[in-house]
Amino acid sequence: MRKLVFLLTLFHFSLCAQHIESTRISSAVLDQERNIWIYTPWQYEEYPDKKLEVIYVFDAQAREYFDLVHAITQFESGQEFAFIVVGIESPFNREKNQSRNNDFLPKATNQETIKKYGNFSGGADNFLNFIKTELVPYIDKQYRTLPEKIAIGHSNGATFISYSLIKEPDIFDAYIAISPNYAYDDGQLVKKFTKLSPKDIKTEKMVFISNSNENTRTADRWAGWSEANQKVIKLLSDKKFTSKIHLSTKDFSVTENHSTTVPVGVFYGIKAYIDYQFRTGKNIIKYYEDLANNNLITLDPEMVNTFAYECFWNQKTDDALIVINWAINKFPKAHNLYDSQGEFYEKNEEISKANTSFQKAMDILLSSKNEMDKNEFNEKMEYYKNNLQRTKKATTNKF
Repeated sequence: MRKLVFLLTLFHFSLCAQHIESTRISSAVLDQERNIWIYTPWQYEEYPDKKLEVIYVFDAQAREYFDLVHAITQFESGQEFAFIVVGIESPFNREKNQSRNNDFLPKATNQETIKKYGNFSGGADNFLNFIKTELVPYIDKQYRTLPEKIAIGHSNGATFISYSLIKEPDIFDAYIAISPNYAYDDGQLVKKFTKLSPKDIKTEKMVFISNSNENTRTADRWAGWSEANQKVIKLLSDKKFTSKIHLSTKDFSVTENHSTTVPVGVFYGIKAYIDYQFRTGKNIIKYYEDLANNNLITLDPEMVNTFAYECFWNQKTDDALIVINWAINKFPKAHNLYDSQGEFYEKNEEISKANTSFQKAMDILLSSKNEMDKNEFNEKMEYYKNNLQRTKKATTNKF
């Protein structure tokens, strides 16, 4: 059984308790100050002990990138989980040879590329060092964060987060790369991905790669983009990466261009991550067991029940059963978990197992009668009885 929370409550909190602030970080690595944006959702404000995963958004000098991501997280994650969102600005300053491409693109080796970009490229290693040694530690110190970090980038921003997977795979756990420029510098990143070994990646990464209509049929400036994109996808799809990279892709070439693909790509990229991390049975168990073992969260029956229903509500009943069986193993005296198990079995048309689960919920509830409020006990017992009667009736009607 899952308690219902009115949408009005979510709407109220979303409007009143979310918080956005900007701050400047004085970077010794970059030898300059950088502005960053930080979004904290209502869950962070409402529950002072709650820790959250962090999404890092690149190109936040265009504020719409940052706003798009934190808005979409609220639509996709609802009340079950939430994210801190950090937007990193890459400003343009001609006098200092500073631009987003300085931050995002590694040093070029091809003479044509060097001529094309001039002084405005080649600082990706330095920028990556800033992210690793200054920005991430700052966010972890100032905010209540969980270790999981997600990177989102578009175009050359997507090129950069892909480069970070190659050079510093321990920084981020998930990568949402929307229309990355893998054709840069005569396919430099394609060549680097060719040399990437599973041994270089300690833990499994979720990687989302999308594209729009970046090809020479739409404009000469897209020469090589589509081909390079497909090469990287093929490389990461190799069976040698099966245990290290969970790859998800989307092709928007028929419907979107390089600009319009951003909101669509962000939506499907975040959804792909949530489905992978929070709606897949084995991943849920591993993730939350690791957090609990490291004393970062404290698991309880209501929490793990919520994990199971997150799968169930998203039509992943088998995953819901995996999670609820794990939950029951951890909390065998939690009667509500057996009721949820019965609901999942019923949905799977495993009526005999549903009957057993609903009966078990009643038996454990009865054993807890003396410890409960009388009205609460009667309400739950009536609910469980109705569930059992319904499934028994279904069994009788079937024969």
